[in-house]
Amino acid sequence: MSSPEYSSAFLAEDRCQSAIVGMVVVTTLSFIVVVVRLYVRGWLIHELGWDDLTIVIAQLASWIVLGLSLMVIHYGSGQHLAAFMSDPGALVHIYKWLVGAQLVYMFNMWLCRISGMAFYARLNQMPRFTLNIHISFAFVTVVYVAQTLIVALQCVPLAALWGGAEGRCMGSGFVFISTSVLTIICDSLVLCVGVFAAVTSILRMVSMIVALQHPDEATWCFSVVMVWSTTEISTATIALSLPALRALFAVWSINRSTMHHSDIANTGTMALSRFLRR
Repeated sequence: MSSPEYSSAFLAEDRCQSAIVGMVVVTTLSFIVVVVRLYVRGWLIHELGWDDLTIVIAQLASWIVLGLSLMVIHYGSGQHLAAFMSDPGALVHIYKWLVGAQLVYMFNMWLCRISGMAFYARLNQMPRFTLNIHISFAFVTVVYVAQTLIVALQCVPLAALWGGAEGRCMGSGFVFISTSVLTIICDSLVLCVGVFAAVTSILRMVSMIVALQHPDEATWCFSVVMVWSTTEISTATIALSLPALRALFAVWSINRSTMHHSDIANTGTMALSRFLRR
């Protein structure tokens, strides 16, 4: 039954399907890129390293983020908040799954940064550069721990977030903005996840600001936040795998060049044979 303030058409509006498609597409794309990376590094080059291991773990974590995000969508994120008037219990489930998705998302981004630093450490083993890598590792780890504590302790007890208990909360604005700003600062200073990943981090924060500015449409905006979260992870994973893809193209170019020279040699041999038979 629709509320007198809202039409049935308004309450029926739903962008869950588009959010699901977007999240599945970007996560699948990053999975394909990681598989190609492992093929190049493990089969063609025979040189798997710690950066490859951590990106594989990050890819596995991204599927967990996708699963948690799909649960947020399943319980109604992407629908108007007014549509939950008849089922307020669904909001409780949304907040619970959203907290879980946030925690795994931050762990996922930490893994991506570690993978990027492991890649640079493999390329340059000079003592001063190694020291910078260690400092960067400490920095991103401190950021990750800080973000985790902010989300896990945003309400004490945490059940106060969805009205399951009395408690004190930091406020959604502080939680969302502080964790997003830390992510952007971390990515900008470490510079190991690429420009596009940093851009998606900013767009994710913008979608959070929109959600905070429209608390009466929080569930409608949450779906956009989830899409940008999975996109940010996938973009970082793809950016970190680009060097391996470049190596694949280099191998292809060498093979084509070898085949071309082989064809020329074969043609020359056949011509010489015909000449000698004259």
